[in-house]
Amino acid sequence: MPESRRLVLLAGVFLLTLVNLTQSGPIALRTPEDWDNVPSFGDRLLKKRSPTVSERPGCKEGATIPPNRVNTTKRLIDLRIQMDLYNVSAYIVTSDNAHQGEEVAPHDHRREFICGLSGSSGTAVITKDAAAVWTDGRYFLQAENELDCNWILMKDGEAGVPNITAWLREVLKTDEKVAADPTLIGTTTWQRYDKDLAPIKFEPLLTNLIDVIWTTGRPPVNTEPGFILHLNYSGESWQDKVDRLRAELPKQGADALVITALDEVAWLLNIRGSDVPNHPVLLAYMYVSSTQLVLFAETSKISSPEMQTHLTGVTQRPYDRFVAELPDLAQSASMVLIPSQFVYTGGASYAVYNAIPETKRLLKPSPVLMMKAKKNTVEAEGMMNAHLKDAVALCDVISLMVEEIPKGVRWDELKVSAELLKYRAQQEVNKGASFNTIAGYGPNGAIIHYSASEETNAVIGTTSLFLLDSGGQYFDGTTDVTRTLHFGTPTAAQIKAYTLVLMGHLDLARLVFPKTTRDARVDVLARAPLFDQGLDYLHGTGHGIGHFGSIHESPTRVALGSSVENTFFENYFFSDEPGYYKAGDFGIRIESILRVIPTTFSTEFPDRFFRFQAVTLVPFERKLIDVTMLSDGQIDYVNDYYVLVRQKVGAEMTKQNRTRAYNWLISQTEPLMLPEPVNKGVSIANKQVWVGIWTQLFISMFVVFKFY
Repeated sequence: MPESRRLVLLAGVFLLTLVNLTQSGPIALRTPEDWDNVPSFGDRLLKKRSPTVSERPGCKEGATIPPNRVNTTKRLIDLRIQMDLYNVSAYIVTSDNAHQGEEVAPHDHRREFICGLSGSSGTAVITKDAAAVWTDGRYFLQAENELDCNWILMKDGEAGVPNITAWLREVLKTDEKVAADPTLIGTTTWQRYDKDLAPIKFEPLLTNLIDVIWTTGRPPVNTEPGFILHLNYSGESWQDKVDRLRAELPKQGADALVITALDEVAWLLNIRGSDVPNHPVLLAYMYVSSTQLVLFAETSKISSPEMQTHLTGVTQRPYDRFVAELPDLAQSASMVLIPSQFVYTGGASYAVYNAIPETKRLLKPSPVLMMKAKKNTVEAEGMMNAHLKDAVALCDVISLMVEEIPKGVRWDELKVSAELLKYRAQQEVNKGASFNTIAGYGPNGAIIHYSASEETNAVIGTTSLFLLDSGGQYFDGTTDVTRTLHFGTPTAAQIKAYTLVLMGHLDLARLVFPKTTRDARVDVLARAPLFDQGLDYLHGTGHGIGHFGSIHESPTRVALGSSVENTFFENYFFSDEPGYYKAGDFGIRIESILRVIPTTFSTEFPDRFFRFQAVTLVPFERKLIDVTMLSDGQIDYVNDYYVLVRQKVGAEMTKQNRTRAYNWLISQTEPLMLPEPVNKGVSIANKQVWVGIWTQLFISMFVVFKFY
């Protein structure tokens, strides 16, 4: 073959190889930075094109339309009309309110309104001819059901899925404009978008386009007043907290601070509210300096005589004046600390950041965040007490289900949620749920953050697993607990999967570790049993939890690959919640709250270590445990845990005359025992006993014959 033909053939083969490796043909690399994201040769040589609507299983020809799918066609038409009026080529809609918290009031569910996805995490981006939603692994299955076929589903973290700015650079021209509401995006995120989109313009648009088109059916703003969390629950006066905060500011390089996170305002001033469902906060901001203490809140929320007495010494201003008055407040400051995004805390919005003079901006995590995470003695004991009461309520409901479901009494997912609310309300100082209950039977349990509705509500049967993740708010603490149950005879596969999850749960719970250990690094303990079987789960293993506050509290996040790692401190409370989810079949999650406490040893390192104390006191599902898979240490931990559960929860059930729940608790907390292996009718344990008897008899006979 001539050399020229050989070269042409080789070039053709090379190009075909590239096409195959990209699975959909090569795309242009727009900038030099794009090469940084090109996979290795062993994976793919060029980037895979972005996902499309047609790739979604639920949007293929003949696919069944889920009952909870939302039709967004009219909403997108209305939004694009507004985009044209403002000369906007792409519009970004986040999940956030003006405080960048994870949980927002229904009035602020703008992202859910425009796309239909009801999960707490996700960002929608709309262009003139396309629409896409980015969300994490907790909501992949849910998004596939709820998003109609106007939407591309971008699964964050999966291969070939671009981030928001990369996709916009792919679909827009360089002279087009992207816009968003600067009050609804955190500063850190805004600055990243602005940098990554260049040369495409990213501009603030104070007119919120979703608010313009959402004119009917929008839930109203809460009007209930705030209330005081008294000293017997808070453990420290707000005046002392403010003194500590003021002493901390110079160490942070600032003499003033803006506070935008709702749970930080609530904790600092010992006030609570009902402005966000299941989250006891009121909409408010604060400005703190050595001489100023200003609270921005709706007057009607803090106008009661008791609240006014409580807030003596605090300057009070209207909620909607915060951003406008910041420049004047900052005049007397040398440096104003503006909270940055940190773990679950979104930080101050770009609008807040922009209101502070440029020479006075210090962007870093809020010191209140760290202060709040370290529970004082009263808060810590309150958390323990709240979980004790919560265990009574949860076990009572489970015991009723165990009694009735095998008899054919109808229980469905919505009924479980309603019963839990009712039983928790019977406990002292309960203030409702801490989040919407996740009650998923069978395939619904495989949706990590599933939310039952009239359209998806499943009857709970006796053949599959039932995942129940719920929690309560109490004046003395916040709870979050998950147990996976079975009301019939489980299969061997279900037992094995559950036991693998339990093994990881136990290994993290019984860990003893140096005080310098980073939280993200202990995650692998909970995943190791699953890793060993080639399995995993698409969410973090643990999150911090607040005291009558946030269900997800910074800074603790136990998650492999976390971009931020933090050390543990005494009286941090966090969750231990590994899981396994088999799409279309079942889900398993086991979640308990743990408390960080010191432990001592009589060694050369007497005070170097922490360990975890069990806070959640609810038995595991006994029929799903394969004891032969557990180590001796794991069995010992469960049995010690069951002794504690009996002592504390059993006593409280007796006190409250909850006989059915008590009987169920006792049956579930019998010690785990390894089955005795059979060997010609004699177990190993029995052999050891007989060997001991014969040995003692031989020694006795020897002594008698030798010395007598």
